[in-house]
Amino acid sequence: MKEIGTAVQESFTGDQAIIFGPYRLLPRQRVLLEMNKPVRLGNRALDILIILVERAGEIVSKEELIAHTWPNTHVEETNLRVHMAALRKVLGDGQAGTRYIENIIGRGYSFVAAASREEGTPRPILFRASTDQGHNLPAPLSRMIGRSETVRTLAAQVSQHRFVTIVGPPGIGKTTVALSIAEKLLDAYEHDVQFIDFGSISDSALVPSLLASVLGIPILSDDATPNILAFLRGKKMLLVLDNCEHLIEAAAKLSESILKSSPGVHVLATSREPLRAEGEWVQRLAPLGLPPASGEFSATEAIGFPAIQLFVERALASLDTFQFTDADVPIVVDLCRRLDGIPLAIELAAARVDMFGIRELADRLDDRFHLLTQGRRTALPRQQTLRATLDWSYSILPQSEQTILRRLSIFAGGFSMDSALAIAASGSIDANRLFESVENLAAKSLITADVSGDVVQYRLLEMTRAYAIEKLRDSEEGTTICRLHAKHFCDLLRKSETDAKVQTTSELLLANSRMVGDVRAALDWCFSSVGDPSIGIELTVASAPRFFLSLSDEFRVALCIAISNTMGPTPGLAVVSARAPEIAESLGSEPEQLRALWALGRERYARGDYQGALAFAERFGRVAESFGDEEATLLHARMMALALHLVGRHAEAQPYAEQALTPPTKIGRGNLESLYQDDHGVVARSNLARILWIRGFPDQSLRVTREAVKIALSIDSGLSLCQALAFAACPLALWSGDLVAAKHNVSMLFAHSTSIDYWNSWGRLYEMAIALREAESRSISKDASSGSKVSPQQIDMLGTLHEELAGPEAIARAETGLAGWSTPEILRAKGVLRLEDLSPTAATEAEQIFLRSVEIARQQGARSWELRASTSLARLWCDQDRSRDARNLLVGIYGQFTEGFETEDLMKAKAVLRDLAQSADRS
Repeated sequence: MKEIGTAVQESFTGDQAIIFGPYRLLPRQRVLLEMNKPVRLGNRALDILIILVERAGEIVSKEELIAHTWPNTHVEETNLRVHMAALRKVLGDGQAGTRYIENIIGRGYSFVAAASREEGTPRPILFRASTDQGHNLPAPLSRMIGRSETVRTLAAQVSQHRFVTIVGPPGIGKTTVALSIAEKLLDAYEHDVQFIDFGSISDSALVPSLLASVLGIPILSDDATPNILAFLRGKKMLLVLDNCEHLIEAAAKLSESILKSSPGVHVLATSREPLRAEGEWVQRLAPLGLPPASGEFSATEAIGFPAIQLFVERALASLDTFQFTDADVPIVVDLCRRLDGIPLAIELAAARVDMFGIRELADRLDDRFHLLTQGRRTALPRQQTLRATLDWSYSILPQSEQTILRRLSIFAGGFSMDSALAIAASGSIDANRLFESVENLAAKSLITADVSGDVVQYRLLEMTRAYAIEKLRDSEEGTTICRLHAKHFCDLLRKSETDAKVQTTSELLLANSRMVGDVRAALDWCFSSVGDPSIGIELTVASAPRFFLSLSDEFRVALCIAISNTMGPTPGLAVVSARAPEIAESLGSEPEQLRALWALGRERYARGDYQGALAFAERFGRVAESFGDEEATLLHARMMALALHLVGRHAEAQPYAEQALTPPTKIGRGNLESLYQDDHGVVARSNLARILWIRGFPDQSLRVTREAVKIALSIDSGLSLCQALAFAACPLALWSGDLVAAKHNVSMLFAHSTSIDYWNSWGRLYEMAIALREAESRSISKDASSGSKVSPQQIDMLGTLHEELAGPEAIARAETGLAGWSTPEILRAKGVLRLEDLSPTAATEAEQIFLRSVEIARQQGARSWELRASTSLARLWCDQDRSRDARNLLVGIYGQFTEGFETEDLMKAKAVLRDLAQSADRS
């Protein structure tokens, strides 16, 4: 190996690995290893490290670093300082006296550690790149100190016991330890590790919903638990449940359910107290180790204790010139002991060394403790110790930083600098002061900065946020900040609609999980006694396109859609949808008007009012045309295709169905489609498939159906797949007589609908039809059309699947014209059932029914229904010795078909024609 410095800089190549400390850097592969294990660094921090290491010993100016790290982009210097601070924390810069990067005041930064380059071409690194990892673990914000043995022990316990809870007071480092354990166990779980932070919610009823959201499971029922259990069944996964203390009962119940139903799933939880759940193994986290009270220690000896090591490292991060001397040892040891070895308290105190120095820092903290204990020298409880440290840290902040910290506490999760500007920059606080203050607060450990992504995400630790939000509520600006927060997320969600057009369902759910806590908090405030309902309505509508599947219980404007997708046409659907146009009109914007009209059309269709659905589709088109919305025009075509098909105007419906598929590629989720979380291309193809089948093009219909199912599977859209299966693939397989395909499609429907009653009800109906087709007991059908949960649209469908399923209600709807598209086939089924009656008038009455069915089918252009009715009538006439009439009738419609000759209906018609021909030959 050769030393790297300015003298050998020219001989360096990007293929060579660079060794420094315990690290091995491979610039070309963009990998940093520590003891041959990948270190997770964001791309920006890695860019900074590479250029500094490649030019070790040189001073690289801030301007050059910014230009290299953010090419062709103007960024504030704050970004560089934040990434630099994060990089130094991850490297453990300053730990045990080791320095890697120095800040040369006024000039730039320099890599100062001894480094060497590895001879030869480095071996390939075999591990999953971060972009390929399925886990969502946050990147470590700093090096863990003093917990290595605990992590090793608990990692083994998680594998052995399956359910481990790390317990301890606030600030003790529970989350840090849990994340380190999860990182260590990444390769042990085939289906990865998922981190769920319950700190963003306060309602225990939302525990399953939050977990489902993180796992990417669409929530389509009141309780997401069955969906979660179905998703996890058979998987090998670790769930890290963080901050469970305020939701203990719900977290315990959910954990127990998961562990009982999914043997391959393990749970690692953190809480201030045990969950007291079945199978739980509890580990209490001790404070960081301190030197014994008696005895003298040198600086070198003292820094071997974790609490002292943490203090020194954080002090160095705060003040480059800090030096830990033998004279400082008793002061720092006493200080860390007064802070009860609590890591967060130690970090907060050490971050102020730059302002006070060691002695004054200790004196000021001691004064604070005296004040809180009213002069008693007894030790403070650990939670009160942290509270005292927070009080002190807050009190010595400049007023502007106090204000900014209070304001930023409104964020329930992570936030960007742009979001911070929208909330915290007002009055005397401009953008420049905000940038500087956020950086200062991060340096003081009051805010954390996650630089693992392209955009820095800031966050207040849960204890810090709880403290700061108390200050916000006590301040005069609490209401103002809550209003700004709600308005900001309205704006943010509207801007994000552009991104939604090109995102897959999984990507949408991931993006949603980052905002869900803030949207919930903002909605809670808007509809509280001190909130602003008008902003609440606006936020509900703005967030519905992104969140209605994740938060269906918490929305009202989009509730009609959620009800329709989860429970079908219930009485509540009509009530909720009736409010939609009023809300849309009050908001006065195009998307809301169109969404309301779509919802009303959906509600009419769901309750079997097909003419009403057509009226709303036409009205939707007029609004879309007036605004010139191209996406809405395509959705209008899809709506018209379905509505015209349902009322029985199939020839008019087909051009609309084809227009909806005009774009050569799949339409992305735009402003409108993302509200319903169905894929436009899948649903449009499902509509077209039904229209093609009824119009007499079975082969084309089945091909389009297969395309719809294939697309839904490829984009992982469960709702779209359910629609394609329930409304196209399942009925078309039964209509075509392919029972093998029908069984397969029904199985898929059950598998992807999990516990959602609405979609399961469709599967059960198709199962009944399959059973009847296989000549099982007719008693099976008696419950099919009489159950209270069978909707009008299902009743209309049932009558087309088997004659025995055309019950009295289906026949009544057909005879009054309400059944629309299915009227000819339901009437034919009535005729078949009438023939089973032994009364002398049965044949005559059946003949009139068949004739009416044929006539309506012709009026509708429904060749497939006409073929069925003509086949039934031809058989009746054949029995009545009217073979010539029967043949003329059947030849006329059979001759109109150009495909589908392997389908059941055409084969039956062909068989009747053959019998008629043989009968004619015999005569």
